Amino acid sequence: MTSIHEQYKNLLAQSDFTGEISESKQDILEHSTDESIFAIEPQLVIYPKNVSDLQIAVRTANALHKAENPIHLTARAAGTGLSGGSLNDSVVVNTTRHFTTIHSVEKTKTGARMVVDTGVMHLDLEKKMDKLGVYIPSYPASKDICTIGGMVGNNAAGPDTLRYGHTAAFVRQLDVVLHDGNAYTITPLSWNDFEKELKRDDALGAIYRHVWELLLHDEESVLNDRPKTAKNSAGYALWDVVSTTVEEFMKGRGVFDLTQAISGSQGTIGIITKITIDAVHKNTSDKLVMIPIFDLDQAGLVIDELLQHKPHSVELFDKATYSAALRNPGFFKKRLTGMSYYKVILKMYTNYIFKFKTKTPEFIILASIEESEKKSVDVIVREINKKHGAKAIHVTNPTESEMFWQIRRASYLLSKTQSNTMRPAAFLEDMAVPPKNLPAFFKEIQELFTKYSVHAFIHGHGGNGHLHFYPLLDFTDPKTAPLIPTMAQDFFETAVKHGGNICGEHNDGIIRTPYLDMMFDKNALDMFEKFEHVCDPQDIFNPGKKVNPRFTVAKNIRHTN
Repeated sequence: MTSIHEQYKNLLAQSDFTGEISESKQDILEHSTDESIFAIEPQLVIYPKNVSDLQIAVRTANALHKAENPIHLTARAAGTGLSGGSLNDSVVVNTTRHFTTIHSVEKTKTGARMVVDTGVMHLDLEKKMDKLGVYIPSYPASKDICTIGGMVGNNAAGPDTLRYGHTAAFVRQLDVVLHDGNAYTITPLSWNDFEKELKRDDALGAIYRHVWELLLHDEESVLNDRPKTAKNSAGYALWDVVSTTVEEFMKGRGVFDLTQAISGSQGTIGIITKITIDAVHKNTSDKLVMIPIFDLDQAGLVIDELLQHKPHSVELFDKATYSAALRNPGFFKKRLTGMSYYKVILKMYTNYIFKFKTKTPEFIILASIEESEKKSVDVIVREINKKHGAKAIHVTNPTESEMFWQIRRASYLLSKTQSNTMRPAAFLEDMAVPPKNLPAFFKEIQELFTKYSVHAFIHGHGGNGHLHFYPLLDFTDPKTAPLIPTMAQDFFETAVKHGGNICGEHNDGIIRTPYLDMMFDKNALDMFEKFEHVCDPQDIFNPGKKVNPRFTVAKNIRHTN
């Protein structure tokens, strides 16, 4: 008997589908892992060439739908995600081969507006942005290897999110193929335009009516479901769809913007094909303040003090990261060219010897602060040192500044250099707590690492109280798989205990979807499920992510390092 996936492949081949269809061993293996701790083999990988191909792929999946053995489509870009969001045991839709056109980059008063296909690499778009002196402030640490579509799908965030917010804040329009196989352009709507859109007799109209009824009758509950931490990519951001209150919107103020809920939906609502996104002018007047933290109790106080000065970013990395950089200077040869490599490495060692007296700080905090006429950065540094007994330094040497930022950006990759038999495990890497709770939170986290006899690398966004923990684990060891959910439970409970959440910027995926009841109540989870069902009634798009966990964490762990 012909399998459902064989039928799907044959139907695509017999249709007007012009892209590639692959079930080669190489393609299957390549798409069975990403940067997460999971491994799940798809049955097919398809490479649509255009929007028409995607429509055919969705309509064919609909035609073959069987509740007991359906076709599932998971959109995949560069595979740099850490939560397993791009993995699927059915059909993976790769958008990086053909959806790679940068349609336009136009200057605006505030920066630039760009229209790009979902598979465009951030690195390629960055080259065009650099010429205009603009950037997308929510860029992630993986900006050199990720796509714009991946940034939108995960609602990515990064260092400058402290001031500017997540990627969704810069999305202006999305072209999306929805569950009916039709392509739609979704854009912010005024009340007058939205009233007309509510009358649509199609998939988008049904979504508009569902969300509107929810907000109209239960606005207070929806707004209360918003996580209290500054950063969050969990659930569906239905609380951000109307930019004002419902009452004000109906009076003609604000917009109804469904792109805010689609951003961060991890491909569970539909397949994004084209993105209109804004960039802003780069900050050229920022000054770097570096604070070595030798006493953990000092960290929260120093960060709180820094936040009073409205920094663009407050980043940090731990002693394990710094020590790894000192042990592996050759690591930076691929990241730095010519004499800059030698200058940066020399600065790293002279700092360690002369500024830190060969004692490695528990953490190094890096704050980007805009120079103010009211108070210079040097005055801010003196105040921090006087109030908190810190050793803050205004870094004026460009080579020294580059050295610190290189180490911070490379923290995760540096962790990969530590062992040939272990891998940094991305499953505790997205917890956020209020910055004032960081010292107490981190002390309990240290106790948990001791309890599990695990060594970890740590970096994060201190201004948001958002830390990334990467324990080194051996995925060839059969004891590792059952350890993951046990550790996750303990660590996630600790974040919630300290007023935090478990999903700051890397999204839910396989690893956090089963634990969302730790940060959302039943009403919120029901709201997410109903929204997802209206958007995707046959559960075609990337099931098991965001709602209705489908993949058991322990059973789908990768077994290679």
